[in-house]
Parts: sequence; C-alpha cells; structure tokens
Amino acid sequence: MNIFLLGATPSFPAEVDEDPISRLAKTGGNTGNQLIARGLLDRIVYDDLSWDHRIDPRAVHERFDMIVVAAANFLFPKFDLGGMAQYIERADLPVAIVGLGAQSSNYDPNISLMPGTERFVKVIAERAVSIGVRGPYTQEVLALRGVHNVTVTGCPSYYMGGPHGMNIPRRPFEEIKRLSINASRDVIVHSFDQERMLRLVREIYSTGITWKADFVAQSEQAEIRLGDKQARNAEESLNELSTFLAGVAPEADIRRWATNHVRVFFDVDNWLDTVQTYDFVFGNRFHGCMIALQRGVPALVICHDTRTEDMCRFLGMPFVSIVDLDEIDVAQLYGRVGLGSLARRYQGLYPAYMRFLAANKLIAKS
Repeated sequence: MNIFLLGATPSFPAEVDEDPISRLAKTGGNTGNQLIARGLLDRIVYDDLSWDHRIDPRAVHERFDMIVVAAANFLFPKFDLGGMAQYIERADLPVAIVGLGAQSSNYDPNISLMPGTERFVKVIAERAVSIGVRGPYTQEVLALRGVHNVTVTGCPSYYMGGPHGMNIPRRPFEEIKRLSINASRDVIVHSFDQERMLRLVREIYSTGITWKADFVAQSEQAEIRLGDKQARNAEESLNELSTFLAGVAPEADIRRWATNHVRVFFDVDNWLDTVQTYDFVFGNRFHGCMIALQRGVPALVICHDTRTEDMCRFLGMPFVSIVDLDEIDVAQLYGRVGLGSLARRYQGLYPAYMRFLAANKLIAKS
C-alpha cells in the first residue's frame, strides 16, 4: 500500500537558521497537528509514504494507491479547503480521512462554511468509505449536509499507544511538583464565553508564573518565538506577553518566567521525551494534554469550544468546560482527573477504530 498524506504531517525538513514562524507554518499553524499525523501513521501499515505536496496530482495518481487525510478542525467558517478538494479530484484516488472536526462556539450544526470547504466535504464523501470525525457534533454538521457515511472516531492521536492504551498512575497531589501548562490566547474570540475565557487564560499564565511551570506553545506566535531560543525579536515578544498579562504579576516576573519557561516543540519525539518529565499537565490545548497522557502523565483539558469538548466527551478524556470553571486552582484541577473512565472508554473504542481502518482499506498494525 502506497499512501499519499494530506492534512497534518508528522514532520518536516529543518532548514538552518529558519525562523520559527516559518517552521510553524509548515505544521499548518499548530505544532499539535504533528501529533495527529503521527498517531494515524503509527497505527497503519504502508510500503511507501509521501506528503510532498509539490508532486503533481497526476503523478500522485500513478505512484500511490490511496490518499489519506490526517484531518483537524477543517469545518470552520474561516477555512477554505477548496485547494485540497481540487488536489484530491485531480489525483482521482480513493480517500481515507480521520479526525475531521467542526469548530464553533455552540452546538448548532448549521454552521456556515466557505464554498471551497463545502466542495471538500462533497469530494471526500464521494471517495471515502466512511469519514472519520472527531465527535458526534461533527457528525451532525455533516448529516445536515446530507453526508451520512460517517464514523465517530475521535482524534488519531488518541490511539498512538495501540491495544494497551494509556497507563496513567494516580499519585497524591502532594507529590505533584513539576507542571506543564498550555493555553490559547489566539482562540478566545470563538470560545463558549469570551469574557470567561480571557480571564481563565490569564489565570493559567499566572499559575505558570507562580509554579515556575513550563508553558508549551503550539500556535501562539510571540510565545513560539520565545520558546525558540535562537529566534529574533525576543524583546518584542516579551513586550506583547507583558501587555497581555498586565496586572497578573509584576512585569519583571512575567519577563523572567517567559524567558526561562516558555517552550515549543517542532519534533514529536523530543516533545514526547520532555512531557514525561512533568507531574501534571493542563490547559486548553487538546494535543498538549493528549501527548502527556500518551506518556503516562495525568492531564486535564480545559475545553473552550465544540472542537475540544465534543472530542473529550466522546473519548473519555479528563476535561472541564470553561463554563463550569470559576478559577484556576491546581489542586482542584488535579482532583478532576478521572482516569478510570478513560481506560474503560479506550478498551471499547480501540477495537472499533481498528474496524474503521479496515473498512477504509487501511491495514492496521496489531
């Protein structure tokens, strides 16, 4: 089986002295996307694989057997997937797609999509045996468009551990010393509650400063520049972050913490190795928390919109919605991490995911 990969990619070639924002663009604007592709590819067997999108679609048709799409929150009003739809049509191959998500600030399935994205939905519906979606909400969004060959799978990153799933020991809170946090300053406008989201995000940063926790950036450009120690414009990024956190802590403390504790990972293996050194991870980045669970570290997702909450509910992920959270208290957040339901849910979902892969003509690894 020769596979051509679209959507998220597991890695990209590094260039000497490349600006971190240029590297970020190669991930699709979010380093967490690499985990989607890595999770998908870790569970399937293939002979040849490419995600070189410079290849002409006609050459893709000749060289490959199938197009596999490692999808993310593609169904979002501001995204135009017309280019990907055209590429798939020109390549004229069967399609398997996993992890397609709809993103909204509420659960109304009648969301507005750009014409190119509507075309993308039609193209994949015609070529896929079944479209793998992140949660029931995305299934409803597609059903409203007459697309019913859909299976709720969650995110491929969930299944990275194979049949044994995630083994996460429960430790007393007194033993929790080293934290990693994550937050999204750039998604506040489409959260369930913008005012509450802004306050909680600022509190997450404040907690990071107090605990001297590492902040792992995924799409926040100022933080990514700070996390990449070789990047230019560090002073500009420090000023931006200090302005956002004005009143949260003394400016000197903000700047010292940001300089020493903000990190970014453009390599999944490096990220996996580092995350297992933490005792607890929390924040509103799904993949920032998922990667911790994959390495046996307790994690809690603070859900701010449908793309995160819908998926967490379906997968049995430890989570709390911002509408149910009044403050960031580390002890209380840790107390919400229920790991038993995650293990039970995984044992049911993993076999179903293997059946989904088989139905889509993908050979699953045992």
